[in-house]
Amino acid sequence: MNLRRFIQIYAVAGLLALAVFWAFYSQRLLKKLEEETLFRSRLYASYIRSLASPETQMLLENLLFEEIVSQVDFPVVITDSAGNPQSFRNVPVHDTVPEALPRFIQKLDREHEPIPIRAVIPLLDSLSQDTVRLDTLTLSVLHYGLPKSWTMLQYFPLIQISFIVLFVILGFVFIVASSRREQEKLWVALARETAHQLGTPVSSLLGWSELIRPKLDAEASKEIVADLERIKGILDRFARIGDKPRLEPHEIEPIISQTVRFMQHRAPSRIDFEVEVSGNARLLMDPTLISWTLENLIRNSIDAIGRKSGKITVAGKKAEKGNNYEITITDTGTGIEVKHARDVFRTGFSTKKHGWGIGLALSRRVIQQLHHGKLRVKSSRSGKTVLSILLRIWQE
Repeated sequence: MNLRRFIQIYAVAGLLALAVFWAFYSQRLLKKLEEETLFRSRLYASYIRSLASPETQMLLENLLFEEIVSQVDFPVVITDSAGNPQSFRNVPVHDTVPEALPRFIQKLDREHEPIPIRAVIPLLDSLSQDTVRLDTLTLSVLHYGLPKSWTMLQYFPLIQISFIVLFVILGFVFIVASSRREQEKLWVALARETAHQLGTPVSSLLGWSELIRPKLDAEASKEIVADLERIKGILDRFARIGDKPRLEPHEIEPIISQTVRFMQHRAPSRIDFEVEVSGNARLLMDPTLISWTLENLIRNSIDAIGRKSGKITVAGKKAEKGNNYEITITDTGTGIEVKHARDVFRTGFSTKKHGWGIGLALSRRVIQQLHHGKLRVKSSRSGKTVLSILLRIWQE
């Protein structure tokens, strides 16, 4: 599936999911509001009936309990005039204990001003028993909180925004991952096509080298054949990029030594090479790919040193942590700028004028994806850059 098609499908699926969620949540809110409307209507009707009934007091008491107290869906606490709790409903269980209930009442009062329940009491003259004036007596105080429907409506915009943000983030992650896969496919195809195009000329050169060998210096002839064989081996492995590598246990010390020796013979004489392998180990690897990766990293070190004199040190030892073997390539070149430290392994990135930006990217793919190791810039400054390769030590 190409990237454009993926974006279209993802956008349509996301909008459909958002529409379904919106419809479901809206229907739930509408049903809740409908139930509250029905409740208020029944309350009004019961009140009207109670006015016409001779048993008004009894009906009002039944109305208070059945239609109001038992039906509310928000927290209610009734206290006396001194603030002592008398009754409560819809209070969380952990807030019903005597120690916690006063704090819960304070919380309700911060949300809404409590409602005092008052009674009007006539004051009578002691002699004539006539009403002198009316006095108001506070019987109790009602403390109340917010209903569930209000809470649902309050958080609905936040839920929508969270869903949209999550949708955008996941879409971005999927698009980036898909783009990387497309790039990897492109570079794999390029590597395979390059190997295919160069394979025939290299085979032809190997044949010609056999014909002219008697006419050449023995050492020169040996080096030419070695170079051609090495190129042929690398092209063969490039032709199989994308396939599952054949990983087998091999000793790493000979691969490091042979690769450094091969590169030293082809590097400028002003650059000194040093090999420091303090311990050999058997690693599960593809020797051709590991050797090619080391060549590529050494070649980048040669380019970093440039036309100046310098030194390249390739060291190998058991890592301090874990069952890993660490190979480091240290050079005395110009170093990697801080702003480029995160991009040096990115496909297509290169500080060279005519660089393709695939060498380090393929090297990291070989180490991390095919060998499940780690390739990183351990440290870098002007005059000293250290690249580190971590590979698992094979255990029988």
